Amino acid sequence: MYSGTRLVDLLEKQDQTRHPGLFKSGKFTIQWRAKVGSFPHPDVETIVSAGEPCGSWKTGQGAGWRPENKRNVGENLQQLDELPLNGYIPGSCIRGIVREWAKKRPEIKPRMLELLGYQTNDKIYSGKIEFLDAWPEQPEPLTLDIVNPQETFQVFHQDQSTPLSLYTLGDGEKPIPVRVAIRGIPSKKVTPEEVDEVWGWVQQALTLYGVGSRTASGYGAMRSRDQDAPKPDPDPNCKTKVLTFQLYSQGCYGVDPEEPVLRPSHWRGWLRSWMLRFLLGVMSQEDAKKTLGELLGVLEPTGQKGCVRIELIKSKTWGKKSTKDPYFYTWKGQLKVTAPQEILNHIILPVLKFGAMVGGVGRGWRRPLHIFRTDKGYEAARGSHVVLTHKVKGETKGFGIALKPEQWVSVYQKWSEAVQQQWAERFRPNQNPEAEVFSPRSCAVYLVPEPVEDPVNQAEMNWEFTNPQETRGEGVNLIYQPTYKRKSDVGGNAAGGGNSHCSWVSIKRVTIPNREAETDCQEVVCLFMGGQTPNTGHLRSQFLTDLARIDGAVHLFGVRPR
Repeated sequence: MYSGTRLVDLLEKQDQTRHPGLFKSGKFTIQWRAKVGSFPHPDVETIVSAGEPCGSWKTGQGAGWRPENKRNVGENLQQLDELPLNGYIPGSCIRGIVREWAKKRPEIKPRMLELLGYQTNDKIYSGKIEFLDAWPEQPEPLTLDIVNPQETFQVFHQDQSTPLSLYTLGDGEKPIPVRVAIRGIPSKKVTPEEVDEVWGWVQQALTLYGVGSRTASGYGAMRSRDQDAPKPDPDPNCKTKVLTFQLYSQGCYGVDPEEPVLRPSHWRGWLRSWMLRFLLGVMSQEDAKKTLGELLGVLEPTGQKGCVRIELIKSKTWGKKSTKDPYFYTWKGQLKVTAPQEILNHIILPVLKFGAMVGGVGRGWRRPLHIFRTDKGYEAARGSHVVLTHKVKGETKGFGIALKPEQWVSVYQKWSEAVQQQWAERFRPNQNPEAEVFSPRSCAVYLVPEPVEDPVNQAEMNWEFTNPQETRGEGVNLIYQPTYKRKSDVGGNAAGGGNSHCSWVSIKRVTIPNREAETDCQEVVCLFMGGQTPNTGHLRSQFLTDLARIDGAVHLFGVRPR
């Protein structure tokens, strides 16, 4: 381990004597996990630069060969939660990041090819700059991480996915200081000015993109520890939206089901699933998946890089446990979403506003955070409550949609028109596949009263009430009725093992008073019809009728009983 950092020290000292000005180094911090510098299962998972799409999960040859045997999360957690290897950032990985950054800037690309080299079909032109491997200041083992694809299960209500394990540099909790270095190659007649020029690219690329693979999902985010380092400029025609969040949850999870964690992939999954639900309403299933891949990337059947990136920024409150039983957890921070400006403003952000209004994030996101009394008699926290805010002309405002039907219709209509303009040849509304589709003809959104007061004391991060009934609104009360509870056609069955079903209903508590019912809170209830129509004998149709009959219910969007 120490030979890596020691080599950088010795080379720097040597160059100061032999070739002054041709060595540059700096300290950076990996903010979260980085997918770099390890080959635990080279026949299953390979490491690629962030400038390239990721490869397939399903590879391998031979009769009876099963890559899943090597990637079983539970077995790896028990037997090998850490690899007996220390991680590092390969120099080729850093070089690839810089090349990708420069390719997007026409004014820099020719200079990049000259200094970093390139190849044609029949010749290789070597560069003038050498990139050294970057090692953490202290040994950092490679730790177990998880990938848990959910689209098929949560959007299409098909078989539940199997979590897949992989190993990363970092444990997802503490930042990792690393030293990055480059050196000019004297035989190439490189100048100190050229080394400085490339070092500026390194600072820009690493802090803008991060390092390793899956950087668009929040892996490998980097910060420079040089206070004088310039702030990274966004890619041409791209824009970043910063959302501040407070998440109160029964517990988001990763590898260990006993250790609640919030991961960037929770937000990535939230974004992907909501985008797919919307696209399915205006495109065929094939075109919706194709468009989703262009926006957010796809691993299989062929790797494709998306144009939307996210980054998760922690605050001081991270995974704090409440003091009152049943326990829940609190995370606070920022979510940065970057995309081409038109895509971000007119395609991505409207969908996220709807998602923020009808559900939470992570485990139990379809229910508001409340107290649930199990069949065995004990009480547990269930659900998720997320509060999103953003800056508008310097003023902090809630990120969402006003609770007025005309606002919901208007935001959706503008989004639909933007999609038609962007993908005219794919735009085919009302495909209505039997899936969770968010559109005026395939879902229903109602606003219903209660709970009387917010059951969560957000200032103290504890329960305001401990009576389970006082933590529920009329939407949760309805879904918990025996007619719907644990019924796969409506209420779902999260504890069904291999027969698990997710609910067709998402409920979000909003702390906006209902004047008529005299309650401080209300619930936004979203029912996905899944191909069913109102006023039929189907259970979802019956739920829609009962939902509309709740005293004080207000129809916000979508279908309603005839």
